[in-house]
Amino acid sequence: MLLSKFGALSPFQRSSLSALAALLFYGGWAYLVNSMHGPMAATKAALVQGSYSMVLTFVMAVMVETIYWYFGKLFKHLNAQIWATIVLSCAVVFSTSWGVNAWAGTPEIFNTVILGYVIGAIYTTLYVYGLARPAPVSEAG
Repeated sequence: MLLSKFGALSPFQRSSLSALAALLFYGGWAYLVNSMHGPMAATKAALVQGSYSMVLTFVMAVMVETIYWYFGKLFKHLNAQIWATIVLSCAVVFSTSWGVNAWAGTPEIFNTVILGYVIGAIYTTLYVYGLARPAPVSEAG
């Protein structure tokens, strides 16, 4: 499974690949849902959402890891650490995504960001569960 290979990449590699995928996927989605408003509005929405998603995805990995390790010191139970990290990380991401698109004047904000909200929550959950997995034992010996 993908989570078993999670630790094979460095945090920078994981963040960079995720950021590139976010740029292409979310930029394309924003263009699609805003295309009824003309190519200028659709292109602007694609650039805003794609760029924002790229930067956010990169920064989000660092944020999630920092929050996760901080909550590890606060909570005695792993489940509390996991879910507090997921909830706080998603709240930050979701509120800033809405605000950036409102500031940019995106015509269809809800339709532009909803897919990112769903996928972002799934991504965050998988990322945090990947962090919570015990490190693989080396078979060298």
